[in-house]
Amino acid sequence: MFLTRKIIKFQLPSLLKKSKVKHGTVNYDKAERVGILVTFHDHEKQHTVDEFIDHLVADKKEVQVLCYDKRRARNKIFGYLQFTDKHISLFGKFKAEHVIDFINSDFDYLFHLDLESNEILDKVLALSQAKCRIGSDMEAHRSFYELMIKSDTVTQLSKLMLHYAKVVNVNEEQV
Repeated sequence: MFLTRKIIKFQLPSLLKKSKVKHGTVNYDKAERVGILVTFHDHEKQHTVDEFIDHLVADKKEVQVLCYDKRRARNKIFGYLQFTDKHISLFGKFKAEHVIDFINSDFDYLFHLDLESNEILDKVLALSQAKCRIGSDMEAHRSFYELMIKSDTVTQLSKLMLHYAKVVNVNEEQV
């Protein structure tokens, strides 16, 4: 996987440059489809993600979750699309159809619920067709997000993401 990560890291600037997706903010009340990208190392984060999903569903959003599972013991996490390193080719191509479908989905918002990232998730973000990508404020990730949130915990991050997504108001005539 070390070589694969190096190859993906090399691909990222080109992927970001070639992207033809028109990214920008969307009025939250008009948003219909929302994606959540998250990494699991353990089960602690699942509660936060479930609460975040509950808020989105209560706001009548269609939610799809893609989980990069880095845990050694792979217990199924119900309701989440998952992928692991085995779903990525040596040259960094995604082999799993559900990952490709997630990337190609035209989400109004894509929330990245991690405080740190890696090359695998960066590639998902770079290829994403989402209109507005929101993630944790990381200096090296300015080109991956339309909105960045500074936070110390994932729980705080999820609350602030929801708050700021609702506050942003786009004048539709200017779009």
